[in-house]
Amino acid sequence: MSELAEIKSLLEKIDGRLQRVEDIEAIRRLIVDYARGADHGNDPDMLTPLFTEDAVWEAKGFGRWVGRDKAIAFLKAIAGEKVWWSLHFMISPKIDLAADGQSATLLWYLWEPATMPDEQTKQAEPHWITGVYDAEVVKVDGNWLFKRITSGMNMISPAKDGWVKTRFPQGSVTMPYLMYLDEGTYYWCACGKSANQPFCDGSHKGTGVTPVRCEMKEYDFVGLCGCKKTGTPPFCDATHLGLDI
Repeated sequence: MSELAEIKSLLEKIDGRLQRVEDIEAIRRLIVDYARGADHGNDPDMLTPLFTEDAVWEAKGFGRWVGRDKAIAFLKAIAGEKVWWSLHFMISPKIDLAADGQSATLLWYLWEPATMPDEQTKQAEPHWITGVYDAEVVKVDGNWLFKRITSGMNMISPAKDGWVKTRFPQGSVTMPYLMYLDEGTYYWCACGKSANQPFCDGSHKGTGVTPVRCEMKEYDFVGLCGCKKTGTPPFCDATHLGLDI
């Protein structure tokens, strides 16, 4: 190889590496822009430009939303109903860029102080929220956009209790029952009369409503419906938010 060819090859490698650095930085900024939109009450004007039209947002316990408009409508409803103030710390983002530079997989941690209503008093209470996000992004017309975001919540704990005493808020007719369940068989209360919510205690007898059997194949996180109107019993599908999407 001639000296000129070697220089050309070296410059191409440098250009490729520089492009990857620029892409990774652009993806980091995308994550920050998502956090800023979330901290503005999941503002649709701020979030919409960050997603592909067919994007998916999902989280165990809260549902799966296919399509940008549906996902953002859900996020906006959650902010108005359950998260009155927040500050998202997106920690240690791991970005794996595809070889062709047109897509990437992401993982980052969440640490979030938030103001949420107490499920009993409906008064504002400080909470700590933590979780792990994984996501897919794609490059569209030179811009990086979210193709999928999957959120996994580790705790949503009232600050006065901490995660040792109260890992998740108490469920209600306006809040799913968030919990980790061991492997085994459970019976979800469908009538709303059980004193052992969200599980059946036999109070349905004579109502014509029967509990829903739930088989857990392994220890896992679930969000069990509290309003009893879900279309995916026993799991919450956000029907309690009254969304028409």
